[in-house]
Amino acid sequence: MKVAIVGFGFNAEKAHVPVYRDRSDIHLTAVVDPVTSRRAAALRQYADIRVYEQFSDLLEEYSSEIDVIDICLPSTFHLESIKQALAADKHVLCEKPLVLNKAEYYELVNIANERKRILYPCHNYKFAPSIVHAAYLINSGEIGIPLFASFNIFGVGFQPGVRGKDKELSGGGIMIDHGLDAISVAQTLFGGFPQRISAHTRSFNETNSQLEDVAVFCLDWENKLINISVSSLGSIPKAYYRIQGTEGEISIENNDVFLSVKDKPVQHIFVPTYFDDPGHTNWFNGLIENFLDCANNPETEPFSLMEAGLVLEIAEKASHSSNNGGSWMGIEFTTKSLQMVG
Repeated sequence: MKVAIVGFGFNAEKAHVPVYRDRSDIHLTAVVDPVTSRRAAALRQYADIRVYEQFSDLLEEYSSEIDVIDICLPSTFHLESIKQALAADKHVLCEKPLVLNKAEYYELVNIANERKRILYPCHNYKFAPSIVHAAYLINSGEIGIPLFASFNIFGVGFQPGVRGKDKELSGGGIMIDHGLDAISVAQTLFGGFPQRISAHTRSFNETNSQLEDVAVFCLDWENKLINISVSSLGSIPKAYYRIQGTEGEISIENNDVFLSVKDKPVQHIFVPTYFDDPGHTNWFNGLIENFLDCANNPETEPFSLMEAGLVLEIAEKASHSSNNGGSWMGIEFTTKSLQMVG
């Protein structure tokens, strides 16, 4: 498949491009970016690709040579870019968050269904090797029935000077960024859907900021409680996960997975994951494998598309809960929400 990247910033250059370069089944053939220096950077890496200042120019001049549009723009530009790509009958990869509200989400799901194209949000945490291994251990029954999980994700994405502070560009704070990642991890580990949420969000870094930089929330998830805290106040990205069940527990810290089962020695499993690598390049390869499987098998639904809708529902209810002192709020999104679309 031939792919064009729209927006040649950090995610495109550090996460997407290295994977395209190493694979033989998907090829980068064009880049769109309004910034001259970024187009030049793309040409330095790929001398034989086409570069465009405007997305419309690529679609007008080179559309027949492209199978996939990979959108790496700031979130506020996702909606219109995705609509343009789907209208041109292209499969779409899109960086998270897919869109910023449920109305936009359902509009895009409808269009993708009508055009019979794949719309694939890049939820890369699903493919972090230690998360994949933990899911295998849980599904194998190693810790019995999961009862409780605690996720702690510390990011740096909204510190002074970082674009993520700008709501006009990012569309939201830490909840829509690393909160999304945590929800995707929960879905990967446990399946199913949460029924309600209690949340507290705060903006500590800037008194007049519209973006939360800390979110602490609890999900009542099909007889499990999942406690999640996400923060962008630190200087070093870190992630910690702990899952407790009736027969044991799993803990994850970067490349280290610890399995503790009743009456057995603790097992230490080294799983190269590198949560502190902001590009997460080695995760994107698994994501592309799944995307290509969806594109080549029309009956395969992109699971991350369902997650994108679930995240929007949770983020909306988290805001309501926080504004009401952490009161429990019901969550209604399930797979039926997508089956009713169209």
